[in-house]
Amino acid sequence: MLHMIGIILTMLYGGFLIFSAYRIGVQVETWITALNVIVGALMILTLVQPWLGIIGLILALPVALINGQLIFFNINWNHFIIRIIITIGLILMMLK
Repeated sequence: MLHMIGIILTMLYGGFLIFSAYRIGVQVETWITALNVIVGALMILTLVQPWLGIIGLILALPVALINGQLIFFNINWNHFIIRIIITIGLILMMLK
């Protein structure tokens, strides 16, 4: 049960990442949008192979740093630490 909740939350996180990448896609460089879409797609593919979602969750952390530095010109460290905690929680849920 916990494993399935982790998969669903990871897929929702990936969908949100893709949606936000397309929303800001006009304002940023193409490679930043592509990184966000690739990581989001890996998270959505969790349903096919759970290890793809785990890779997507791990790659979401450096992508978040790139987004914070290059798009917003500021990394909000409090939000980043919360994102790390959520990522660890989702990975543990998917490994159970």
